[in-house]
Amino acid sequence: MIPKLLHPVPCVIEKIDRAGTIMDEDAREPIQSASRPTTVTVPGQVEWGTQMGLEAAKTGPRETSSGYVLFRRIDLEAAGVTLEDNDRLAKLGDVETDVYINRLEWKGHYPDQGGPTMVKAYFADRAPSKQTRGEI
Repeated sequence: MIPKLLHPVPCVIEKIDRAGTIMDEDAREPIQSASRPTTVTVPGQVEWGTQMGLEAAKTGPRETSSGYVLFRRIDLEAAGVTLEDNDRLAKLGDVETDVYINRLEWKGHYPDQGGPTMVKAYFADRAPSKQTRGEI
């Protein structure tokens, strides 16, 4: 059994290219901006949230998300995509965005599929004041 998405929309994912990005060796983060040459469109179920900020966890502070996109693993595999933290979601449906994946969760574990069939990609807006989400 392969689960279905509710109201899927095309989601444009820009993969981070760690090899092509100039990194700060001490901070282990990109200098200025990360290289994102690969763009892929995959159907996803988008849920916008309102929660932003930091949350206390046993392992230290964790950034909360402003929403998530639920992807089917079969769609990601067909497009040759492996999601990672810091991948950019450039467009969710008809909405131009500038949000970044900050956490992944495996979902929909079915015995006949050998494990998870979906991945929930939580995202956060790094510069909310610059964000335009289209006309409402």
